Amino acid sequence: MKKTTYILNALLATSLLTAGDGLYGHIAAADTVHGNTSTVSTAVDSATPALKLLWQAQTNGSRLYEKQAPVINGLVYYAASGKLIAADLATGKVKWSIPGGQYPEVITGNSVFYITSSGNLVRADARNGKIIWKAKGIGTSPETGAHAGFVNGALIYFNENGGLAAYNPSNGKKKWENTALPMYASSLIGQYDGVLIVSSTIDNYRTQFFGLDPATGKQRWRTEGVYSFLAHRNGQLMMRRPPDLSTVTGGVAAPGYLVTWVQLSPRTGKVTKTENYTPLNDVSRLGNSYTLIKGPYLYTADGNLEKNEAFLRRYTLGQDSNAKPVSYEQYGKWLAGPENGMAFFSQGTELIGVKLGNLSKVSYGRFPTPVARVQAIGRGVFVSLDNGDFYLIEAATGKRLGRISTKATEIGNAYTVNGTLLVQTNKGLFAAALPKPLK
Repeated sequence: MKKTTYILNALLATSLLTAGDGLYGHIAAADTVHGNTSTVSTAVDSATPALKLLWQAQTNGSRLYEKQAPVINGLVYYAASGKLIAADLATGKVKWSIPGGQYPEVITGNSVFYITSSGNLVRADARNGKIIWKAKGIGTSPETGAHAGFVNGALIYFNENGGLAAYNPSNGKKKWENTALPMYASSLIGQYDGVLIVSSTIDNYRTQFFGLDPATGKQRWRTEGVYSFLAHRNGQLMMRRPPDLSTVTGGVAAPGYLVTWVQLSPRTGKVTKTENYTPLNDVSRLGNSYTLIKGPYLYTADGNLEKNEAFLRRYTLGQDSNAKPVSYEQYGKWLAGPENGMAFFSQGTELIGVKLGNLSKVSYGRFPTPVARVQAIGRGVFVSLDNGDFYLIEAATGKRLGRISTKATEIGNAYTVNGTLLVQTNKGLFAAALPKPLK
């Protein structure tokens, strides 16, 4: 997982919520969803067959939570033993490897781009591993990390030891560099309204966003605050702003709101709109696990993180600050979603899915240990348990189609590509054929 992702998650969970701060009164008063609560057949609780693996490979456990599958043209890419490796997706057979290579930062139709441990940016042929070009990175050796991404045809390199630069992806020539920007725990947000937007952390609590000229890399504006980027919509950057607790004295109540979201202009970095939802008597120990803007709604999972709680609520954007949110608390602790039109919850070791369109409930039964993570992909629901087991479940029926015992302490993202399931873990990469109902 990227260091950036870890720290942003930590920023969202910097404080905890106590039952006495007034939040639970709002939960009780909130509109609660009601729908069908039928469960699936008892077949979900029967023994789940072990899924036969096509292959597995040891990796260095990096980049477990990448959004895009590290696959192109029938090859899967990973890093292990100080090498960048390309293997056949169907068989796991290694096709080529590059000593000193790292997990790809960018994969295109015919190229993989990666950063060496010394900070150099490299382009290799994705089909045969031949080095096409190598360019010197900027700043000092990136012990804390360096990353790269494509934005509007340019390859943007950012070094967490400081600075970023743009390269021509065809030949590796540097277009510009800006070594003045502090880029620790940085993110490449995107280019909007002719402005390149990047962010970094200041003190593991406050963040700073920069608007840069995409042609020269020169800074146009800087905005500092307790923000996390959500989306770009209607020409605006949409951010969630957690409570600023930097000046709050311990034991003293701090009135505030459960949710505050702001809009920033990508041209100027200035706040153009602020909306607050659900006033609270005390936000000094408020914790947030998840926020998503989808259609006209804002979904947020908040609760007492000290008790490992997270309850999902839904707000309508633009509603009055005192308007009641729609609460899904009746379904249990939030785990994931909305994904593929569903949200997922746990009650003890039982997993519950709620179809948000008609609010019908599907019970996926109980598991040997608590559910750690859920992904909804296509027709499947993929479940990771605390004990390292990974389950494949048919979303519509709840039928358990197979189980992989990874023995991993951390299971990252799963991907489905060309009928093959890939599961990334800190113990390596697992590949299996998708069961027919999930194809």
